[in-house]
Amino acid sequence: MPTIIPTNPFESEAVLSLLKVAILLILVFYAIFALTVVRQVDLMSKTLITRVSGVLKGFSILHAGFAIALIILAWGIL
Repeated sequence: MPTIIPTNPFESEAVLSLLKVAILLILVFYAIFALTVVRQVDLMSKTLITRVSGVLKGFSILHAGFAIALIILAWGIL
């Protein structure tokens, strides 16, 4: 009786496509979260005016930029 060697499930084209779509979807949700953080920091800066409000706003915008750049990078790699 021949021995059946189990194959790697990640070699299947359908599984790889599903994995790529899942990764991109997670990154899109993360970018939406980052844009929500930008909005919340902006509202906080208008409500509570401090010396570090501008710095926090800058970091939140930088964070959103990195999240969007990560989507573009993943789209290119995947």
